[in-house]
Amino acid sequence: MTYEEFIDKLIQTAHDELGFDPSRMEYYPEGYEGTNDRDREFVRDSNLRYTGDEGTALKTDFLVMKRPEGEGVVEQHRVATRRLYETYQKEGFEAAFKPIREILEDIKAAEIDPNWHKKRTSGDYEKMKENLIIRPLNYSLHTADLKGYVYRKIGDFVLALYHRVGDANHKLMTSKIFRWEVEKWGVSEDQAIQDALENTARLYPASVYDKRTQQEEKFMEKEFTREDITMHLLQDILLLSAMNTPNGAVSIFYPGVIPKMMKIMGGPFQAVFMNINDVLIFDRNDRNAVNFLNQAKESSKLGEMLSSRLYLCDEDGLHPGTVVKVYSDGSVKIN
Repeated sequence: MTYEEFIDKLIQTAHDELGFDPSRMEYYPEGYEGTNDRDREFVRDSNLRYTGDEGTALKTDFLVMKRPEGEGVVEQHRVATRRLYETYQKEGFEAAFKPIREILEDIKAAEIDPNWHKKRTSGDYEKMKENLIIRPLNYSLHTADLKGYVYRKIGDFVLALYHRVGDANHKLMTSKIFRWEVEKWGVSEDQAIQDALENTARLYPASVYDKRTQQEEKFMEKEFTREDITMHLLQDILLLSAMNTPNGAVSIFYPGVIPKMMKIMGGPFQAVFMNINDVLIFDRNDRNAVNFLNQAKESSKLGEMLSSRLYLCDEDGLHPGTVVKVYSDGSVKIN
């Protein structure tokens, strides 16, 4: 099967086996530059997310699957088809089609409830408030995806406002919220983000690993000493995340989390985002934070990389910083 025939079969199989409308799938070849600003941003973001390099033309081929959500809301899911073709040549068509099948099954599961579109576009904030959550995203990798949506930028990442559709096939199903939607609800973006943070904290509580119990524990529901929750091999480092979500890094923004962590750490502390799920906590002057930041840059998958900066956390919240001096005793100064 040629590569062109393979692409056609992917689209046809999506229709024949899953009933997915072929008009909602679009193939973008390597070299595509876009014909408008949104397309050009799609090219840039796709290159960054899948190759790590910017460019004005696609550096690889993509198949994009779209999930329409009413009143102009469209969520896009993309896959790099050259990689799928390599899988087909080594393992067969079913193995190559598996990632697309999973995406389309998730899209289909999210479309089961015919009323959620109406709730979202009704203008009734009270109907939507309990379904709002926050997801953390790397800003550079999602610039085009964030156009027109509600988010707050912090350093080199954002806290994006999402509608929680459900947990289909054991995966979190969400859709970003447009600015015009929040305006229609009659609330400020700050209020919507604050409500969403509280929802996220309730649905996916902040967690740490408790050495006493040998299991993950809800951070805000128990009293911990530093010794209780330091990591096994690295005695001076704590790992903060959230339960039952792949977006646990947002937990550091939950109400009460930073003040409680400051109490445990004895004052302001450093935070390193290893990926979108895990935050490592260090003493304010611990140079190991720099080493782990470099490790995060090298080891994180492109789609899971959240931040390439150190952050200082104090009573005023979380601040992006850079190391400006490393002292002879190994401590660091952060601006």
